[in-house]
Amino acid sequence: MRIKLFMAALIMQLFCISNANANAQASVTVQANVIGQKISLPSKILDEVRDIQIYLPPSYESGDKSYPVLYILDGQRLFLLGASIAQTFTSQFKVSPDFIVVGINNSYPQRFRHLGSSKFIDFIEKELVTHIDKSYRTTDERIIFGWEYAGALAIESMIERPHLFDGHIVASPFPVNVANSGLSKVQRLAEKLKGPGNDSFESFLHFAVSANEQGVIEGTDELNELLKKQMPKKLNWQYRVIEGEQHTSTAHAALYQGLKSYFKYFPELGIYTLKEFEQLGGMDYVYHYNKTRAKQYGFSSELQSWTMFGLARAAIRADDFAKFEFFMDIFAKENFITQLQFRRTFQIADFYVINNKPKAAIALYKQLLDKNAESARLHNAMGDGYVAMKDSKKARVAYRKAVSLASKQKDAKLVEYQKNLDSLSKG
Repeated sequence: MRIKLFMAALIMQLFCISNANANAQASVTVQANVIGQKISLPSKILDEVRDIQIYLPPSYESGDKSYPVLYILDGQRLFLLGASIAQTFTSQFKVSPDFIVVGINNSYPQRFRHLGSSKFIDFIEKELVTHIDKSYRTTDERIIFGWEYAGALAIESMIERPHLFDGHIVASPFPVNVANSGLSKVQRLAEKLKGPGNDSFESFLHFAVSANEQGVIEGTDELNELLKKQMPKKLNWQYRVIEGEQHTSTAHAALYQGLKSYFKYFPELGIYTLKEFEQLGGMDYVYHYNKTRAKQYGFSSELQSWTMFGLARAAIRADDFAKFEFFMDIFAKENFITQLQFRRTFQIADFYVINNKPKAAIALYKQLLDKNAESARLHNAMGDGYVAMKDSKKARVAYRKAVSLASKQKDAKLVEYQKNLDSLSKG
């Protein structure tokens, strides 16, 4: 009888478990994770229909502003890379403004014929860009990215139609220094840079190659030497030899670094060490950065809280109180402390206390009291400051307030605050 009851209970338990699992499975839903749109664009120039992928930033549907556009050659392979970088750059940390990504799909083996023809640039300029500008809210700002043969096409576009794109980001471009007939791209660029054409390249060029790309690096090295020699007046150019990558992977590193450099002045300036501060040019560079940022993107030219905190923190990490005071004297005019996150203010104040400047720390804490009067931590810190000033009366008042607030708020540091008060009473 007992065995029967046990088996019945076991079967019932297994049934309940099975039923629970079934309910859990029933609650799972599957949805398509669609990234952007795909259109099929008829081209008279290419005499074919070309597939185009388009990524719109999340803010596109909810507003009416216009956006820069990143055009990616070989969209069938690299469109998702561009969309991923766009999402990364514009989410939490705001490395760049929002931008549209347009991927131009290609296929093998036609890819090599298309990317080696000026007709493909005609298609981009006269049909694709025209369609994108008519169909979407775009600014006049455009960037093109290409890898390998597509990289060479991007350079060709810069040489022959410098007005078409504001930025050219290129990975492992080939061919650059050789040509089946006539002059190579490097040679044609050299000819244009000799005369008045030097001023026509008001653009950005970021080109990169891996360290062991034989047959490719020779061309990029030659292009780099030409640009160093001719120094185009209005061309902002950068050349990177990427360690640890190979021909098939340079696109990923080049597009990320190229876009980061192109949008260099968009994020708030962050400086992390005093060495970096000096190498960049000190406060002259900081002011220049903010003025350029304001001019390009419409931000305020005033020093930003992240910049100021970064510089103060760099001095703290270097244990350089003289440089710390230098920064704080400048930042006092910018209402620096009132812009800081609450917890960061303690890093500033603690450094004053460590360097026997408790009065300065107390002054900072008082600025915080209006908005943080119920902070037990703040009152305890003020008590520490008064102890350092040998003002036991004010220290006792501050510690008592900290203990009272911590008790009401069930603060985990109540024991610590009580010890501070007790030690003062014993003294």
